[in-house]
Amino acid sequence: MKKVLSIVLACITITAGCSNDKVEKQTVEKPVEVNLLLPTTGINVKKEITFRAEVTQNSKVVSDADEVQFEVGKTGEDSMAMLDAKHGADGIYSANYTFTDPGDYYVVAHVTARDQHSMPKKDFIVTNTSTDTETNNGNEADDHGAHSGEHHHGDVMIHLMGTEKIKMNKENIFTIHIQTNEGKALEKANVRIETWKDEKGKHNYSDAKEVAPGEYKVKYNFEEKGTNFIKVHVEKGELHDHVEKEVMVN
Repeated sequence: MKKVLSIVLACITITAGCSNDKVEKQTVEKPVEVNLLLPTTGINVKKEITFRAEVTQNSKVVSDADEVQFEVGKTGEDSMAMLDAKHGADGIYSANYTFTDPGDYYVVAHVTARDQHSMPKKDFIVTNTSTDTETNNGNEADDHGAHSGEHHHGDVMIHLMGTEKIKMNKENIFTIHIQTNEGKALEKANVRIETWKDEKGKHNYSDAKEVAPGEYKVKYNFEEKGTNFIKVHVEKGELHDHVEKEVMVN
């Protein structure tokens, strides 16, 4: 009888341990949240401003993000700058930038942390003087009213990763994160990359595989050194979007 009771108690202990593991795992896998912060005063030309991203998970600061970048560009156009952020021990990552022309702009914070990727986006206005229209407060939601119909990369936001150190005759792995302009991961899309050396050369196509919601991976072997081009094609239903990038192959 004692032996039977011992076995039952052992099973209960193991089951409780597994339950605890599941609870801990669920806690760890809670979404990483990114609060994109802009200056609360007007953003003016020829004046350095600071972009900030506050990164948290389960209401706790994330100070060990793998990568944080700020993508800056004019509304309706491709990006013109990709800024590497400085790590902050308090979970706030920042980068400075100075605008030379007034107009409508956007910034996208690309945050990779704890096997997750987030791409919050905000629109803002750069003015000639501090008396002109001020930007959105960093704690407010995006103001799409003044920019209706204007979307970065069309209907979706596309972030191509893995282009920094490309080697010739080596299997290079590229990661592609895709989100809608509302910040939702674009799942079950047909994603592929188009690669070429120059316009007269051959264009090659490689299909990407979805490995997580909105995250796709593809492998490619470049056969020529120097400047090459990669174009990411995204298709789902009537949606067809793309983004092109010039890369250096060593």
